[in-house]
Amino acid sequence: MINNLFTDVCQLESRLGLPVGFYEKLLKEDDWSFVIKLNALFEAACTHILVVRLNAFELEESIANLDLAQSKSGKISFLRSLGALTSEQAGILRYIAELRNKLVHNVTNVTFSFSEYVAALDKNQLMKLTENFGHGVVETVRLDGKVILREKFVVKNPKLSLWYTAAEILACLYLEVDLAGLIRQQKVLDEIVKLTPRSNG
Repeated sequence: MINNLFTDVCQLESRLGLPVGFYEKLLKEDDWSFVIKLNALFEAACTHILVVRLNAFELEESIANLDLAQSKSGKISFLRSLGALTSEQAGILRYIAELRNKLVHNVTNVTFSFSEYVAALDKNQLMKLTENFGHGVVETVRLDGKVILREKFVVKNPKLSLWYTAAEILACLYLEVDLAGLIRQQKVLDEIVKLTPRSNG
């Protein structure tokens, strides 16, 4: 299952024209760069999937210029309306976009670290972080022979948790490519049926 997930992520990387292994190498980035590049990846992925699902490649530049997380007319909202994202996935992408915006609007944030970020959160904020970053993490994680509950794992490993969660969403988005192909095939078949004379027998 995990192998299939990352295979789909690699396929999406290729469709976006990214270097091989781009997603895997994100984990080696400092925390600030990780967030910025991850959000940029979702920007590109959402643009591509919208273009593919709408079969409107001539609108790619216009769609690319849409805001990612705007609540009513952003790419995330459109993908949600198309059923390409669940409400939970859409919420996660908005959370990442909000974090990215906080980091880029103040140059001192280049020293951002997940450990300091998590340490400064209150109980409710921690719960929200666990829901978002831990979406792609199993309920119990086995680590060094110990069983760790998801909540504790996410708080201790926020970057890794978000990386897993983001991979799951990217893989789901990639499946939309196949779905778009099936939709186009069905439309062609429907047109053929319309044009085929019916026998009176």
